[in-house]
Amino acid sequence: MRRIVLFLTAASLTVGLYAAFASPSGAQTGDANAFCAARLEGNDAHGKAANLAIMNKALAAAPASVLPQITALRDAYQKKGDKLFNTPVGIQLITAVDSWVYDNCPGTKVAVTAIDYEYQGVPATLKAGPTNFKMTNAAPKESHMMAITKLTPAAQGQDLTKLLALPEKKQGKYFDDSSQAFMEARPGQVAYTPIDLQPGTYAYACFFPVGGKNSGAPHFTKGMYGTFTVS
Repeated sequence: MRRIVLFLTAASLTVGLYAAFASPSGAQTGDANAFCAARLEGNDAHGKAANLAIMNKALAAAPASVLPQITALRDAYQKKGDKLFNTPVGIQLITAVDSWVYDNCPGTKVAVTAIDYEYQGVPATLKAGPTNFKMTNAAPKESHMMAITKLTPAAQGQDLTKLLALPEKKQGKYFDDSSQAFMEARPGQVAYTPIDLQPGTYAYACFFPVGGKNSGAPHFTKGMYGTFTVS
């Protein structure tokens, strides 16, 4: 999966992140901890083979209470493929899975509110380990997203807005794509994402354009970004 801070469509961002749940059917162990661990592995899956391995692991461990959500996501993905995640239905299916993760998986819970144009409720510091984010979009009209990614040592002391606006080829020096997550929500809706936080500094930002127009400036240019420290 490509770095989550790039200017990409919601579909390309979420395919690698969420495909971990579209897997062949099989015997269920009902092991919630194994399921939660597999979901976190899905954040860092690269390539079809890796995704398939995690898909099988996640589905085999799925508890009964989340099987309907995963099954619905899998069935839709089998029919629509990657295009699913560029649709409202796809986002709803993803939200159904990750809302279960937020409520049932171990780790720190972080409730965030997105408005025009800032995030409210993001702690300045968080402890390392599994962390489940919940973002409520309280904006009247604008959709918002929250891309979370670890900064490399080279990014320390740099102007974050300039780093976020860099061309793709130059971003690898400053953003660690091995620790990242993403969520998005329309006005009045809620989104979720889990991430296994590692010690260091993380950046978060909204890349949606102002007014929902392709020509609009990214929300982070209006102040919708920040950092937190993990220890």
